[in-house]
Amino acid sequence: MRLGLGALRQLPVQSRPRVRPGTVPAGIVHLGLGAFHRAHQAVYTEAAIAEAGGDWGIVGVAPRSTDVLTKLAAQDGLFSVTSLSDDGGETHVIGALAGVRHAASDPAAVVALLAAPRFGSSL
Repeated sequence: MRLGLGALRQLPVQSRPRVRPGTVPAGIVHLGLGAFHRAHQAVYTEAAIAEAGGDWGIVGVAPRSTDVLTKLAAQDGLFSVTSLSDDGGETHVIGALAGVRHAASDPAAVVALLAAPRFGSSL
């Protein structure tokens, strides 16, 4: 089974995104979509949105490679994070991405995004 919007119903409730993917307006532009961002910053951002609401969806900007963009597109912008402890592991799907961009192929779009006073739903 490939991770994506259609697969969410098949996951245990505790593993599903805390926010419905695609429903949170963009409020953050993050340069880089590496593992640290996905495993930490995106996780905490999603938790904050789920707890208090807000327009804090993340637009991730890949500076060079399109590899992560291709993989995220195939998964409808979703990815999973597994936390390990002495009690075992827990996997959670993150739905905080509101969009992605590739800086090297469209730098003007990234600059416009950074300069926009308010992103809205134009991503």
